[in-house]
Parts: sequence; structure tokens; C-alpha cells
Amino acid sequence: MTLAAGAQAATVNLTSFGRSDLAGAQRAHDDFLSQYTVSNLRSETFEDKAAWNGAVGTTNPQNTNVGGFTTLGGTGSGASHINGGTGLEVRGDNDMNWGRFNADRLDNDLIGGKWLDSNDTLGMKWEVSGLGAFNALSFFLIDAADVGGKFSIKVGESLFSQVLGAAGRAANGNIQLVTILLPEAVTSLTVELFNDRLNDGFGIDGASVANVAPIPVPPAAALLLTGVLALGALGRRRRA
Repeated sequence: MTLAAGAQAATVNLTSFGRSDLAGAQRAHDDFLSQYTVSNLRSETFEDKAAWNGAVGTTNPQNTNVGGFTTLGGTGSGASHINGGTGLEVRGDNDMNWGRFNADRLDNDLIGGKWLDSNDTLGMKWEVSGLGAFNALSFFLIDAADVGGKFSIKVGESLFSQVLGAAGRAANGNIQLVTILLPEAVTSLTVELFNDRLNDGFGIDGASVANVAPIPVPPAAALLLTGVLALGALGRRRRA
């Protein structure tokens, strides 16, 4: 699903995968980056953050490799909430019954690491700044809109409303590869990920920001293309 908010605004793309196709989602992320010449790539997997252990953990993580994350408010009270349900939480309990899990690539491609969880709040604010110029963002979105919520994304001032959930509940544990392309490089940006209700928790993982550009055409290939176009023009003139 590709969403555009106008010629001078961001383009957001969601590619859906089932819970059992995490490896496919990871390959799709690699394919996304392989389309471009990539510079200033920064990634956050939350693996170096303390996960909630029943007493302490990492709430609303700031100063990550890709910026800071805070809750958009509301107090989660669903069965999956932890630590009072008032903030985002880094989690690592991949055997939880509510469909969220680590999604970044581990050495063996198996689930077993950490992710950032909405903790049944209304959603997340992701503030990117101080990282140099970038024009692309990507992340895995896990288990969004599977309880009846309608999930939206806001990139800067551009709102992409109800991109999940408007047509009915998504599958438990669904994976979305979300990619965002900006019309020009920026040095700061706010991205909001949110539901229209509490207690429809989701997670994100493998968040990255980068500056991307089309891969240059090799000189030989450019000359070949020019020659093919010239031959085509010559053939049309002869037929005329």
C-alpha cells in the first residue's frame, strides 16, 4: 500500500506480512535499501536497552540511534500493559500472548530480541533530530490494529489517516514494513504512530533513518541506452 500526501509531501508505503513470514519482511527491508545509494544510515534495534523485567526497564527511550520516542498519551489498561500503562516500554517477552515480538534480524533470523511497545497507550511520537540530513525512514510495525483500533501515521504535517483497521481488524501478530520517503532531505522530523483508541497495542523495531539517492547509471550503460534511442530515431526517419 503506497500513500502520498501531495507532490511536495512524504510518500508512505506499507508492505504486509503474516506473523510467520518475518524473514520475508526482513528481506523486503533489505530490498528497499538496495534500490538506492545510501549514506548517513542510522538504525535502532533496542537490543542495548533494558527490557521491562517486572520491576525496572526502559520507558520512553530518548537518545537512541534514531532519535527519541515518547507516548502520545492515555493510560493503557489492557491485558498486555506493564508498568502502569503510562509510557512506551522496551520489551523482550517474545512469548507474550498478544502478538508483539522482536522483528529486527538476529544472527539466526529467529525471534528472540527486543522491541519498543506502545504499551496499550494511544501511540508513539518519534522525534528525529541532530543526526545530519536524511530523506528516508523505515521500521517494522508489529501487531497494529488487531483489536478494533484504526491506526494512522503522521509525518511532519502530513496525516495518513486510518492506514490500518478501517476495513476491519488486522491479523494478530501482523507485520508491516513501513517506509517513508521525503521529497527533500531534512535535519529534523516528527513522526506520530497512533490509534483512535486505547488498548490496541503495537510495537516497532528495526527503525532506521538515512539519506538515499537513486543508484547512478554506469557510463557504459548510459552510452548503450543513448545508442538504442538513436537507432530507434533513425529507424523512424527511414520509415517516414
